[in-house]
Amino acid sequence: MKNLKISLTLFLLSIITVACDTDKVAPRDIDLGKDYVVLAKGHFVSYNVKEIQYSLNQPPTIVTYQLREVVENAFIDQSGKQSYRIVRYTRANGRQNWQIVNVWTARADFNGAVRTEENIPYLKLTFPLEEQKTWDGNTFNDLGRETYQMRDLGKSYRFDFKNYDETITVIQSRDSNLVNKDFRTEVFARGVGMIYKKSDKVVYCQDRNQNCLGKAIIESGLILEQSIFDTGILK
Repeated sequence: MKNLKISLTLFLLSIITVACDTDKVAPRDIDLGKDYVVLAKGHFVSYNVKEIQYSLNQPPTIVTYQLREVVENAFIDQSGKQSYRIVRYTRANGRQNWQIVNVWTARADFNGAVRTEENIPYLKLTFPLEEQKTWDGNTFNDLGRETYQMRDLGKSYRFDFKNYDETITVIQSRDSNLVNKDFRTEVFARGVGMIYKKSDKVVYCQDRNQNCLGKAIIESGLILEQSIFDTGILK
């Protein structure tokens, strides 16, 4: 009987130990950074967007509008993994109704977050998040290697008088020379998703007759800035 009591006590202690260990592991799983990409049905983020479009021998055109991305139903993609439809809407301003423009997809697992834009998959984040971490953003497409880098992990970010306590900045490209410029950055906030995007993809004037070589005079391309103004869950 005495041995039975001792065995029962040891068994109970082992259960408590396992439970405690599980509690310790769980926060680490959460801290991988998966909650920087929110894929819950009904979750939406709305953005103000400004585009400056440059065309050869034409004055630049400035376009402003609002964009809303809404997470909809899950499905199993071609790789056999669970993905979500991201329905994208636009409107000229807050006085107009949203109009659907296209559907992208996204997925996230313990390795990273993949977002398919215009049928091209990009590896937006890799987990766990680490300061200065680098990876190939074109891992799942055939566009050639492109090195992304994480910066400012956990840094607060402020937009329109609203503060986002924990964010991470992803530098997608920092390529610039006498011929062109390709600067692309995205900022993600914990519990929200992407809150800011800046893309400068332009070609500089090379005409020696116009004396513009090396003066960073934009000849063609697009400068885009996208910043959050609202987020939540659609009922």
